[in-house]
Amino acid sequence: MNKRLVLVVGVLLTGALAWSAFAQPQGGGRGGFGQMRETQLKAIAALQEQVGKLKAMMEQQPQMRNFQDMTDEERTKMREEMTARREQQTAIMAEIAKQLDTVKGAMQLAREQREAMTPLNDLLASAKSENATATAAKIQKLIDEKKKQFEDKMTAMGMDPEMVQRMMERGGQRRGQ
Repeated sequence: MNKRLVLVVGVLLTGALAWSAFAQPQGGGRGGFGQMRETQLKAIAALQEQVGKLKAMMEQQPQMRNFQDMTDEERTKMREEMTARREQQTAIMAEIAKQLDTVKGAMQLAREQREAMTPLNDLLASAKSENATATAAKIQKLIDEKKKQFEDKMTAMGMDPEMVQRMMERGGQRRGQ
């Protein structure tokens, strides 16, 4: 499983590198695009660092012994080590996900958010038209939670919430035309 995890992270990193190399304008030009490119390059460097940490962690993982042949102390120690390793891996994977979001860029993330929210908005409209107020309230709560998560993600990336809102509105207007 650990080899698969490293392989998946490697594939994601390679895809992110290729995407940033081919899909982004060359430096210079308008200031915002140059800044975005620089931010993405920093994110790619951070991705490489995190993948390196993950790979080193996987290589240092001790060989598993038969759990039944261990003493209680050895089992307890092994459980603690596995828990600590799993927590480190989770933190590394969260940082990798954050850096991949940076490489994708705000516009791509906004587009993905709109696409993900479309079925929920359609479902909400259907529930309202059928006067299913309890269902509509639950769907609205889910929509609000997903919107808050997206806004938090964009804020963590250094985006202004008002700018994020304008991007979401502009995308909805384009889609409606």
